[in-house]
Amino acid sequence: MDGSPVPLRICCYGSSSSRTPTKYTNAAYELGMILAKRGHTCVNGAGTAGCMAAMNQGASDNNGKIVGVIHEMFVVDGSDWLEGSHGAILKSELLIARGDNLQERKRLLVDGADALIVLPGGPGTWDELWEMACARHIGLHHMPIVCVNIDGYYDNFMAQLLRAHEEELLYKHPKEIVHFEDTSEAAVLWIERFLADPENINKGKEVKKRSSMLKRAESNISGNAISPWARMASFFGDATREESEWAKIQMKMPTNPRFNSIIAFAVGLAVGLVLGTKRSK
Repeated sequence: MDGSPVPLRICCYGSSSSRTPTKYTNAAYELGMILAKRGHTCVNGAGTAGCMAAMNQGASDNNGKIVGVIHEMFVVDGSDWLEGSHGAILKSELLIARGDNLQERKRLLVDGADALIVLPGGPGTWDELWEMACARHIGLHHMPIVCVNIDGYYDNFMAQLLRAHEEELLYKHPKEIVHFEDTSEAAVLWIERFLADPENINKGKEVKKRSSMLKRAESNISGNAISPWARMASFFGDATREESEWAKIQMKMPTNPRFNSIIAFAVGLAVGLVLGTKRSK
């Protein structure tokens, strides 16, 4: 492995089932161990079995920092969660999520995280993975996400993303949404390299803002002095009158009011057809 990296807070998803196959719990233990030795904080769902328990044991055995996030329903009187907990999680920092659903717990898991590592798991793990993948896809966060694809466990997830890309259902290439590695060590090293690259950091800071289609429509309907050509440009994008190619064209076009009215009508008809088509889908 490389030298000592910058300490990171890494959220880890994975199974909590006591029936989790050994090949997955071994990878989870290795992940906890590597995170501890590399100086990273391991944040997870504080499970008492499966991948979560194994990664916590691996981190604890190597003096790593662990943050467990659990819903209050598992720590109320009568719950066997505390009785089943091993020393690793009881010695960790524990955050208690409240509410009648899992949204607060999921928020606390990723709050302040630098990256996400996903081990094999069931519906809970998939829910967490896809929610964060969706948020990255639409630009709500820029944390790198990597799945530890042990024995091809996430091959079908990868195939689904590629199919969506091929059928033009994605805004980004699958590689920009979720990354896949075969081992826990490779996953951690990939995250360290990704976050050490200034280009990736700068991408995370860029937030492309666009005015809403409704506001652009309101502006164009208001009857200001902008020519029909500039109105068309402002509706379909954010180009200003000076920057727009349409603004350059308008200088060469006739200024006859009747001509402009005809063009405005044509533009309005085209916009109506576009909106009607979108609504019908």
